[in-house]
Amino acid sequence: MFMVIMPLTKAQDTTGKKFEKKGFLFGTSLGVSFVQLNFKSQPIHREVSGSFPNFKIGTMVSNRLAVLVYLPGSIYKYKLAGRERDRGFEAILPSIQYWVNNKWWVLAGAGIGLDAPAFYDIKTEEERKFYLGKSFSIGAGYDVYQNRKFAIDIQGRAHFGDAKFPEGNRSGMAFNVLVGFNWY
Repeated sequence: MFMVIMPLTKAQDTTGKKFEKKGFLFGTSLGVSFVQLNFKSQPIHREVSGSFPNFKIGTMVSNRLAVLVYLPGSIYKYKLAGRERDRGFEAILPSIQYWVNNKWWVLAGAGIGLDAPAFYDIKTEEERKFYLGKSFSIGAGYDVYQNRKFAIDIQGRAHFGDAKFPEGNRSGMAFNVLVGFNWY
């Protein structure tokens, strides 16, 4: 991943024009996640997995501040009921993203935590169920490539949340390293 991204840092727009963030913002990212989940009746579950889908949609309030809805997600293996299957440790978070300078940014949000089935791994109607709770996330990133209305960044994120399952409450956290693609 870094072998592809790092050469892009040398391919920066050299026109001398400052990269300007304004208007509508859409971003998506993918990467690797370390997930730790705790079900009361089970031992702590830890795994390294993929991190997707990750979306952010919002608007730039100024060149440094965005108000957005952030949708972080990490996939994990669910083994408590029925067959082993993929589920998502996800959330819907009203968030603020602030650029400390033209390339470095921080993000924070809090809202509804979701535990949802992975859309590609649903076999029965029972497996379609999702569960709600509370969640919050913090993150930081660096734009390694900026050109006109597009940027590629490297991100780090911590995501915490819970969900109320029929088998009991599930709390969890995920730490992610991501590559993001953003349009302004």
